[in-house]
Amino acid sequence: MSLSTTRTPFIATTFYRHKRRLRALLIEGQPWFVVHDLAKLMHAFLEERVGKNLDADQVRRVTILGEYEPAEAVELVSESGLYASLIYFYHPENRCIRQWITQTVVPSLRADGQTPDEQPRRRLLRWERQQLSVLDWQGQVWVPLPELPQALSLG
Repeated sequence: MSLSTTRTPFIATTFYRHKRRLRALLIEGQPWFVVHDLAKLMHAFLEERVGKNLDADQVRRVTILGEYEPAEAVELVSESGLYASLIYFYHPENRCIRQWITQTVVPSLRADGQTPDEQPRRRLLRWERQQLSVLDWQGQVWVPLPELPQALSLG
């Protein structure tokens, strides 16, 4: 688990489900969630166990700013770590939490964090039953050279 706290605070977006908050943010285009908030949503003791049950790349410690709170050092869990936690600490209500996060929270985070056209974005190009990782940049699709044979076989 990465325990180093970043010096520049990140700005968290706050979501609410049944009057309980979930602070989340994008770091390098990937969703991260405050462990303490997730634990309250799930009615589970995640803070103690998350470091033991998840891989080091699924947990990190950063400083965040909220809407009305001062800067705070918090432990975050990645999107994959969040889903693993929902499975590991199974409760029937977790299905609704997963659906809410998948259908509302993550798309909202990604929409807010969209980069302008000057920045290339990685995306999956799907064609029939195949998929190819490409870059979308300035209105054009760019195929990485190692994946070019696969791209040619799609046509």
